[in-house]
Amino acid sequence: MRIILEDPYERDIFHAGEREAHRRFGVEAEAREMKGTISDQLSAGNASFIASQAFFFISVREEGGAIHTQMLACATLAQGIYPLVAFGDAQTFYFLLHKAAGSPVLRLAQGNGCKAGTVFVDFARRARLRINGCLRVAASQALPGFQCPAGYELMQLGVQQVYANCQARIVRMKLAVA
Repeated sequence: MRIILEDPYERDIFHAGEREAHRRFGVEAEAREMKGTISDQLSAGNASFIASQAFFFISVREEGGAIHTQMLACATLAQGIYPLVAFGDAQTFYFLLHKAAGSPVLRLAQGNGCKAGTVFVDFARRARLRINGCLRVAASQALPGFQCPAGYELMQLGVQQVYANCQARIVRMKLAVA
């Protein structure tokens, strides 16, 4: 027997497409159970996990529905290696995005920003963390004393949802020594 405790005043965190997917796959009860694992801010454990990663994936969606995904890694420049992310607070983190010509991620984040989804994956441990939020180009003084390197934009992700994903489909990988 399953007991699901629900707060009748809690807002629904799933958008219409997610609710439809839950219905189609018959996992509505499981989705209701999992709602409690979704946070709107980063924990110290989340930050530690993110800081230990060498790369992450970010996706944005055009109004017409086209999805653009980009893999981002630490920027290695003449000045040195920049960290993958910098944390502003529990609901904000920053990262560098190369100003590649025609980058849909950069184009969509300019102006008022856009919704974005990020995934941090540790293939060795088979762990995955998903963060959804609002992506925008950061203000010039977002990180006091930081100077953005030439050819890059400092990006800001305002955290709206944080949750770990199931490890079932993550292939365990080992670092190959050449």
